[in-house]
Amino acid sequence: MSTITRKQKEKENRRDDILKAAEKVMQANGLHGLSIDLIASETELAKGTIYLYFKSKEEILSFLSIKARNKLYNEFLKVRKSENAPIEKLKLISKANYNFYKKYPLYHDLVSLYEVNNTLTETEEMYLSSDKISKLVSDIAYEAADNGTLNPNLNPLHLTMILWGISVGVVQLMKVKGLIIKEKMDIEEQELLNTFLNLLDNGLKK
Repeated sequence: MSTITRKQKEKENRRDDILKAAEKVMQANGLHGLSIDLIASETELAKGTIYLYFKSKEEILSFLSIKARNKLYNEFLKVRKSENAPIEKLKLISKANYNFYKKYPLYHDLVSLYEVNNTLTETEEMYLSSDKISKLVSDIAYEAADNGTLNPNLNPLHLTMILWGISVGVVQLMKVKGLIIKEKMDIEEQELLNTFLNLLDNGLKK
């Protein structure tokens, strides 16, 4: 291995170590508990060293948000490639988003971070990571329209945006109010999810 290649590999490994440390800090303290000081403590690196690899905490969040979106995209891609009918795929996309939240709560928060905080500015790379998810879902919606199974009153592109907004909202409801809903109303998360999916089923079909 040449000296240049070795140095490049070492640089990539150091960046990965910093990102892994940032994830660990957020697992313990939440997204808003992330700081360069805590990353430095976790990696045993000087703050100045971390700034050699990332300009700011926000840049680290940007990298991790793209990673999270790519993971979600891959989950949606499994649905896209399945043998289910397009209408069923749209329901399964919403279910996959819920399952992603349950399996990867930190990554789900990272995916949603820029949707719920309008003070944060997305980079072009971040926009593209989000756009490919939207395109995947809209392609399914257009398939449903083309085969005549989608409610003709629904615009596939509009549906894509609304479906994402509703899915994020339903998960947020479960995350913030799930325990209260269970204790006060005796309603399980799974019941809420099934009701949501049934509403989709009735609203999407022709």
